[in-house]
Amino acid sequence: MWCARLLSSLLLLTALLSTGCQRRSDDTPLLASVYGHELHRSDLAGLVGEGVSSDDSAAIVASYVDQWIRQTVILTKAEKNITDNFDRQLREYKNSLLTYAYEQQIINQLLDTNISEELIAEYYEQHRDEFHLKSAIVKAVYVTAPAKSPLVGKIKKIIDRRDFDDQDVVELETLASRHNLSGYYDLDTWIPFYTLQSSVPVTTYNENLYLKQNRTIMLTDNDITYLVRILDYKMSDETSPLELQTENIRSILLNHRKIDILNRLQNDLLEEAEKGDHVKRYI
Repeated sequence: MWCARLLSSLLLLTALLSTGCQRRSDDTPLLASVYGHELHRSDLAGLVGEGVSSDDSAAIVASYVDQWIRQTVILTKAEKNITDNFDRQLREYKNSLLTYAYEQQIINQLLDTNISEELIAEYYEQHRDEFHLKSAIVKAVYVTAPAKSPLVGKIKKIIDRRDFDDQDVVELETLASRHNLSGYYDLDTWIPFYTLQSSVPVTTYNENLYLKQNRTIMLTDNDITYLVRILDYKMSDETSPLELQTENIRSILLNHRKIDILNRLQNDLLEEAEKGDHVKRYI
C-alpha cells in the first residue's frame, strides 16, 4: 500500500518536473502553459487507451490538462518559497521504488503459490493458540413458516429429532420447497451467530449462555414462525475451526515464502558482490 502511494506521488512529481521545464523545442501542439512551463501534446502519450470514444478522449485530456495546470501553479510557488533540499528524499523514494519493483519481479518468478492442505493443517495444529474466535459461531439450519400454518408442528417434530442428520435436512428442504417456505439448509458451514440473528430474530445479552441452553429454537415475530436447529457451536475465545482459517493460513505461508525468497536474494547478491570484490568497507 505504502509503495503504491509512493509510486503515485513520485510519478506525479516526475511528470510535473518533466513537462514543467521552461520553453523547449517541441513541435507538437501546445496544450497549456503556466508561468512559462509548457504542456505539449507529446506529454500525454499513452494517456488515452485504445477503443476510447472521441468524446471520452476529449474529456480525459481536458481533465488531465486542468489537473496539470492546478498542480503546476502550486509546484511553481513551492519551488520559489520552499528552501528545503529534497534531493535526498527523492533519491530515497527512487531507491525504494526500484528495490520494491525488483523484489516483486523476483518474487513473481520464484514464488510457488501451491499450498497443500497438509501444510495448512500442519501449521494450524502448531499454532492453534493463535486462532481465537472473536464471537460465537454456529452450524445451523432453519425454516420459516406462517405462524398459523399447520406445517409448523411438522417442522418442529423434525428439528427436535434426537439424531438430527443429513436425511432430516433433506426432508426439511423438500417440505419447504413444496410449500414455498424459506430457509437455510447448509449443515456443514460455520457462520457467525450474529449472521443467524440477522435472519432469525433471536435476542440475547449472553450468546454463549444462550447457545449452551438452546439446541432448538422456535419463536414467532410478525406472524412468522422461525424454527432453528443448532447442530454445533463454538463460543467466543474458543479456538477457531480450521475451515475458517484456511485462507488466512494460506496467506501466512505465502508471506513466509516471500520473506524467504527476499532473504535468499539479498544474501546471494551480497555474496556475488563480495566475491567480485565490488564491496569495500572502510570502517
